[in-house]
Amino acid sequence: MILLSDLVANNPKVQDFWSLERCVSETARRIPQNPDSVDASMHFDVEPEYRSTPRKWQIILTAAYERGLRARNLSQ
Repeated sequence: MILLSDLVANNPKVQDFWSLERCVSETARRIPQNPDSVDASMHFDVEPEYRSTPRKWQIILTAAYERGLRARNLSQ
């Protein structure tokens, strides 16, 4: 399980929402593709506290995560 709070805490260079979106996508791309893997889903346990965070931030970050997973599948 990937927690948004962990992602924010482990990436202090991320200073705005759109950088966070790229970080979410890159994180999904790095998840090993293994059928026996533990739950590799993204959980939004906190709301991003950036001034640039849009109202529909969950939809945008979910799409970024799924985009990263698709990119991972295409690269293998």
